[in-house]
Amino acid sequence: MIANPPIRALLYASLLGIAAISAHAADANQQPTLLEGWEKQTHPLFHDGPGISPGTFAWRVPAILPRGNYRIVSRHGDKAELIDGYRFEIDGSVFKEIRLMLPSPHTGVEAIKEEYVSLK
Repeated sequence: MIANPPIRALLYASLLGIAAISAHAADANQQPTLLEGWEKQTHPLFHDGPGISPGTFAWRVPAILPRGNYRIVSRHGDKAELIDGYRFEIDGSVFKEIRLMLPSPHTGVEAIKEEYVSLK
């Protein structure tokens, strides 16, 4: 047993950090997939040109989307790739404007309700 309390606390904190990193790595291995019928449930976003920082483009969310939580996909025909980390919520606020700054390589950007995204 380690008698020095600061060293014991440091050791405990490092063990917690290692546990958190391994838990995050396990989650990162689970790739989200789109459920059947997702093709009919996407809504294209409006391309507003270059973003405020280099290497980004601005995308505007249509104001007519139904309430709910949405994820962002880059769609190419009948295939789509989830753009990890980008999501938004439509809460029914009138004239609420939502803009997203996405890395420039993404094209065909569309929104899809989170209920069509599944972790396997």
